[in-house]
Amino acid sequence: MKTKYDERNIIFSRARLKKGTKNYHDYYKTHPQLRKEDDAIRGMNIHDKLRRSKTFKERFLPIHANNNRLLKTLHDTVEQAPLGNRIDVPETFKTNIKAITKHYGAKEVGIVKLKDEHYYSHFGGTNEALNLDNYGEKITPSYTHAIVYLIPMDLTYINRAPDYEEQLETENIYLNIAYTGARLALYLKSLGYPSTFQSEAFYLTPLVPLAYDAGLGQIGMSNHIVNPTYGDRVRLGAVLTNLALPEDKPIDFGLEKFCKRCALCVMNCPSRSIKPHQRMVNGRTFYKFTDVTCFKLWKNTGTDCGTCIQSCPFTQGIDQETIENMLNDTTLMDTVIQNHIEKYGRRKYNKAPLPIVRLEGTK
Repeated sequence: MKTKYDERNIIFSRARLKKGTKNYHDYYKTHPQLRKEDDAIRGMNIHDKLRRSKTFKERFLPIHANNNRLLKTLHDTVEQAPLGNRIDVPETFKTNIKAITKHYGAKEVGIVKLKDEHYYSHFGGTNEALNLDNYGEKITPSYTHAIVYLIPMDLTYINRAPDYEEQLETENIYLNIAYTGARLALYLKSLGYPSTFQSEAFYLTPLVPLAYDAGLGQIGMSNHIVNPTYGDRVRLGAVLTNLALPEDKPIDFGLEKFCKRCALCVMNCPSRSIKPHQRMVNGRTFYKFTDVTCFKLWKNTGTDCGTCIQSCPFTQGIDQETIENMLNDTTLMDTVIQNHIEKYGRRKYNKAPLPIVRLEGTK
């Protein structure tokens, strides 16, 4: 049986809880086993321990320092936009909606008919960028469909994970995801359909289960969506709407078998947070994962790592014909994995800094 996820349980919500507050007391009263480890990561700025010079931080951290201002502007613009007169569209308009979403910046798009369990049960207080104080408020499902989409991250940045370039690209794509979602939500509202978009600063639903149901990929051993074309170097977005469209179906390109034979994300995880053991979470199959050790690594290194993304053979690229042929061919899967290791080693890592963050006079 599928149940709802609670945003208060995610590490980003727990890390925001302040000692001595009612929210802190109430949460750890019911989750005492999490208090000690959570306290160890509380109150640390992710960039405090970035292993770069003062000059580097002064010049390059501001590249994405104002993203939250832009996210708030986009969010407020969509929320304040009036509904237009209702325009009736046929089910075949799904093709147009997907094309419009791609026109706005998405690479792949899927449609989900929302069920109650798609929604978070409660807000986790992660919306401070929008000046929203909603911790613990129940989320009432109010949209019938989700238009789910992905935008890939540039390999030249991702292949420098866990260095700062990886986070630079992550933040950039998060903003692009929001921009695409805001434009699409505004378009749908102009057609007379209540709509909102999800961004790094605002979620009504967890995106990985939604993307799986939309047919954008399968859930890999790192618990990310792995897309056949882009691997897990993708960021996900969704516009929730009351425009009824035919839904897409999940896909199967053999990832479950592939991951069990590969496990490069497990071997490369510097915090050993990824475990090769499956478990059921709210009726879905995920792998065991220790969120606190992952987040602690982020805080101790000053970046959001990304090594698991970089390590995946699908991220580095597997041609479509091979993917289709290895669906039920574990021998071919083994060959693909072996060829990947021979070409890249355990992971494809480029140590040379990109010009965008190269200080003059350094290599």
